[in-house]
Amino acid sequence: MANDDLGLRYWQSQRVSRRKVIAGAAVGGAAVGAIAIVGCGGGKKTGTVAGSPTAVSGSTVTDGSQDGPAQPGGILNIRQPFALPSMKVFGPSILALAQGLYLGFTTYDHMWYVPTDTGVRELFLATKVEQPDPLTVIATLGDATFHDKPPVNGRKVTAEDVAASFKRFREEIGIGYDWLHNVMDDIVAVDERTVKITQKQTWAWVFTSSNAGSPITSSIHPKEILHNDDLLQKDAIGSGQWVLAGHDNGANIQFRKFEKFRPFAGTTPITGQPFLDGINNKLITDDVAALAAFKAGDIDTYGFTSKTEAENTKQALGDKIVVGSNLGRDYVTLMLKYEPPFLDQRVRQAFNLLIDRDEAMQLLTDDSAVKAGPIPPAHKLYALPEDDPDLKEYFRHDIADAKKLLDAASFDFDQEMELKHSVRPVDAQLAQVLQAQLKRGGIKVKLAPEDLVKWFSQSLGQGNFHMTCFLHLPYEDADLPLRFYLSGEGDRKNFMGYKDAEVDAAVLAAAGELDEKARIEKVRTAQKVI
Repeated sequence: MANDDLGLRYWQSQRVSRRKVIAGAAVGGAAVGAIAIVGCGGGKKTGTVAGSPTAVSGSTVTDGSQDGPAQPGGILNIRQPFALPSMKVFGPSILALAQGLYLGFTTYDHMWYVPTDTGVRELFLATKVEQPDPLTVIATLGDATFHDKPPVNGRKVTAEDVAASFKRFREEIGIGYDWLHNVMDDIVAVDERTVKITQKQTWAWVFTSSNAGSPITSSIHPKEILHNDDLLQKDAIGSGQWVLAGHDNGANIQFRKFEKFRPFAGTTPITGQPFLDGINNKLITDDVAALAAFKAGDIDTYGFTSKTEAENTKQALGDKIVVGSNLGRDYVTLMLKYEPPFLDQRVRQAFNLLIDRDEAMQLLTDDSAVKAGPIPPAHKLYALPEDDPDLKEYFRHDIADAKKLLDAASFDFDQEMELKHSVRPVDAQLAQVLQAQLKRGGIKVKLAPEDLVKWFSQSLGQGNFHMTCFLHLPYEDADLPLRFYLSGEGDRKNFMGYKDAEVDAAVLAAAGELDEKARIEKVRTAQKVI
């Protein structure tokens, strides 16, 4: 999924013009277990990347950034790049990730959310949030109702629904070290409108999108259907702004405006939102076909695969479209399984030295990306500055030094190493670039393309790979990219099986720091350790 796949979360407060274009492509670099290569790019000189829209010239264009009252109504037609396996958002590890994110940003409501661009908690269903001590969060809920579908039939949302939903998600196996299993102690309904969360340890990231503000695991469900698998496989009943109106076995999903959606976001009135009457998804798996559909007016948004494609389309359609660009949060990465030969740090460092990020940006994004460290540069507060000497070393490309490290580690140059990737175009292209770059260091790489669902659930999700490369999701907080490196046992291991006590200590020290200024420094220290 690229940036535009998750854009639904902003529609409750923003108008969308028929020709708004949200573009996205990525690359990211690491010498530990996961090598980030580059972050989603835009302008080479400005360091921006495709993502949020900006208005084009022309007084008739309304892209959501203009002042004045909204003009409600209309159906937005968008591309659906793949069918969802089901509507059930509960599942072990990453098996339910796609539907969890998509329905979490549309059908389900949440107590709050913390966007990347501000880092400030925005209240949704919660009208007040208190933290009387570092281990306790108390949320007061406003009045809201569920969608009018049986067996729920539009009843009132209560604190018991919120607590029961969190606990239902905790029944599933998480992704590595996570807040629900490792940090949250309990969540209870104090009364009909009050939720109380207690934690096992101080956790500075408690409100963010990979923790108690997750678009997936904070989704509020009616408590009576939480274990009704037959219903959950086929339908979704929430209290969010969009009612799931229909789908064709997970494809061509249709949403319609929830007319009884709460008229507030925290203490801010939002009466009448969402402004659209509905959203129609159209299953188009091929990028070329999707661009053709966009040009023909069959879909209203499109995520460009390159800067050249965006420029050519803008030249062809002129003021009929709005092209936007800012620094994206998604990035591509190479993950190395923590097993021979990658147990040897010299081998991991050598692989990192063989990666030419400048070439990768040119080949993958028409040079419209920026290099990414362990935390993507879109997280401006926490990412290492460009002039940091450790980051510069991290980005250094040197084939000769790489070969010296491999020789010192007695690396077997006769072995053929398998690189798994999904058949998504961005993943396949990245794999080809990495294969060519590693070959320059004498490393033989065999590409192993897999169906996206198989790769996602069986290879990445179960850590069943020697090497794998892919486009990461655009994570909204700086916590999750760090937690990919935390050690664990059994079902709690990270994808790479990576273990390092010093890394663990640095990542957890940052997570436990409540003072923002001190936390920023500890996050940067953790990246240097990684």
